Amino acid sequence: MASRREQLERDEMLQNRIIYSLPTRMGNWSEQLALREYETAMTKYKKQHCGLVVQKVKQIFHSVLKPTSLAVEAPYVKFGLNYQLKSLEPSSSDARSLYLSCLLNETDMDAIQHFGHGCCLSASPLRIPCIRNTFRLRSATLDQIEQQVFYGQDVLIEICESGEGQPLYIRCENPSIDTFGELRAVRLSKYPDIYCRFKFLHWNPKKRHETINTTVTPDTTVIIQHVASGQNLAVEPQSLIPKFYGTECLVTCHTYRDTHRMETVENCWSVVSRPISDTALYVRAAKGEDINVEQFDD
Repeated sequence: MASRREQLERDEMLQNRIIYSLPTRMGNWSEQLALREYETAMTKYKKQHCGLVVQKVKQIFHSVLKPTSLAVEAPYVKFGLNYQLKSLEPSSSDARSLYLSCLLNETDMDAIQHFGHGCCLSASPLRIPCIRNTFRLRSATLDQIEQQVFYGQDVLIEICESGEGQPLYIRCENPSIDTFGELRAVRLSKYPDIYCRFKFLHWNPKKRHETINTTVTPDTTVIIQHVASGQNLAVEPQSLIPKFYGTECLVTCHTYRDTHRMETVENCWSVVSRPISDTALYVRAAKGEDINVEQFDD
């Protein structure tokens, strides 16, 4: 029988013994190493094929923020020319102007880097004319080019450029069972059906009937009414959307009226064109006079 001293020496030897040799890989070391090598290879592949998120965002900014040229100021609005649709945000103290703009969400960013069928719309404070906030008016038959737009006439609102190679129109559908009770969302559509038709109305209900079939003038307050639902294109100042371009407001089709049954400022829009350049402003600015930047041509 082993003595107590031998028993203690045996126990100490067992405690200090080397269980694993130095080259041994413990746990899931090989799996983690293989996963790290795979992620590194995928990152290099995505970088070479512009698949990284930062590369997609840069491509989106390059595509949708490309500058555009608006139609020169004229006595009336014409079909087929570039315009902006400007609204007035009622909640701001400085009465900022908001412009109808198209929007790409996170889901769209993974698949496309330009506007396509189903993209949302918002009201953005960005006033510089670019792809995302420049639109063209089309007739319901798509056969009128550079002809006058009249009050009460059915029109299609088309974004000036799309990534699908075909025109995209603003579309508002009637609510379904899934969206019943919610505000009518406004999206881009490649199908110019009845849900894409709008018409311009005078902002004053008392003059609305007498202005039917008269020409729409740029930079005047109008109501843009959806033909299928009878609701007006509206800015939702309480529904803010944080996006890459900053915080913007949601755009829907909903009629807002005050106690006098008159549409409120959420439904008021104006068609913006490019003002004729005033050379006198540049001369005054060159002489050192303080000129408001908004007076200059974009």
